Amino acid sequence: MPFNVLAWLKRRLHWGSTHAGDGGIFFEGGSGDTVDSAIIIRGAQADLIGTYAEFAWLAQVYGQKDRDWRLISHSHGVQRGRDIDTFVLRLQDGTSRTVYFDCTESFGKPLPTSSDD
Repeated sequence: MPFNVLAWLKRRLHWGSTHAGDGGIFFEGGSGDTVDSAIIIRGAQADLIGTYAEFAWLAQVYGQKDRDWRLISHSHGVQRGRDIDTFVLRLQDGTSRTVYFDCTESFGKPLPTSSDD
């Protein structure tokens, strides 16, 4: 049976989660306005899951992509020993916003096999 990544992600992404004990994805850190206040992705066991969580956070905070905001750029770099994803958005009112995520925990990790679920 093929691995259904979307179903697996939906089971793993628990928005009400505030701690690691429930096995869901949660967010720590700051506002994401600077590298120092980057939003830390916790509980994402693979790179793709971490990226999915970043886009889900953006949708929760800024609304629907391509309606309420547009993605101008998405880049990755290592800053101060941390894997940082940088998103530059154009909001509906024309202003731009840069959001930083610390994806150190999941960056470069492959998706688990279905037996890991």
